[in-house]
Amino acid sequence: MNESHDREIIGGHLLVIGGAEDKYNERRILRKFLELAGGDEAEVLIVPVASDYPEFAADVYTQAFRNLGVANPRVLRATSRQDVVGADMADLLDGVSGVFITGGDQMRLVSILGGTEFAARLRKLVRETPIVLAGTSAGAAGMSTSMIVRGEALPHPQKNSVRLSPGLGFLKNIIIDQHFTERGRISRLITAVSYNPYNLGIGVDEITAIILNSNGSLEVFGAGAATIVDGSQITYNEIAEVADTESFSVCGVQLHILRDGLLYDYLDRHPLQPKNEFLLPDLG
Repeated sequence: MNESHDREIIGGHLLVIGGAEDKYNERRILRKFLELAGGDEAEVLIVPVASDYPEFAADVYTQAFRNLGVANPRVLRATSRQDVVGADMADLLDGVSGVFITGGDQMRLVSILGGTEFAARLRKLVRETPIVLAGTSAGAAGMSTSMIVRGEALPHPQKNSVRLSPGLGFLKNIIIDQHFTERGRISRLITAVSYNPYNLGIGVDEITAIILNSNGSLEVFGAGAATIVDGSQITYNEIAEVADTESFSVCGVQLHILRDGLLYDYLDRHPLQPKNEFLLPDLG
């Protein structure tokens, strides 16, 4: 993974949330989002288009951010592509320092935003400015160039058990899965990575986020963990050889499970903790 032309380009931060973040009490993850977006000076845009009930989602996050000191959060109020096309881009994006994409259905999110001027401008902001872009649940899944839209939580990897679709393209070489441990999604993420081991798989637990920084590092933040599935060193992969819906073998997958505060280099694919933290004590 050293090809410079394929490296992620992030001007500020991406905050990828596994879902079910606290919106009413301590709101630790939302506080972190605002901290990254400028603290008391944050200008926040809420994008609730993935939700079945976008007005309700907008109200919930508007109140949460107001309770944390944001006077006037902006909202992209859209239930169709026509609404997005007709929106005033300047009112939505000029001067914004943080954009928060809510949960819901990632297919709805991408089918409404994909290919619009709004999505193009947001990608430009993510690459060229210190903006923070956050997504939770479906909003997290939709950040990638390739996203999981369907997939059963099976006990082992199975061919064609996972359906991938183009996402919004904020992350080119990373596939995000959310509600990860809670819904037992390790096999489906391994399956998704096995389709093309060039992609890095990251599963994020609920009440947990990963913060991707412009220097190529990510940090785990929250109550759960992030699971990294790296297929770049796979030595044997029979997904192409077995019949549809049949289980398959794959060897050489690297797995990292990282808790709050741990770091990982998502460009060169290795943990960033000092090596001695991974050594067993000398008991001799």
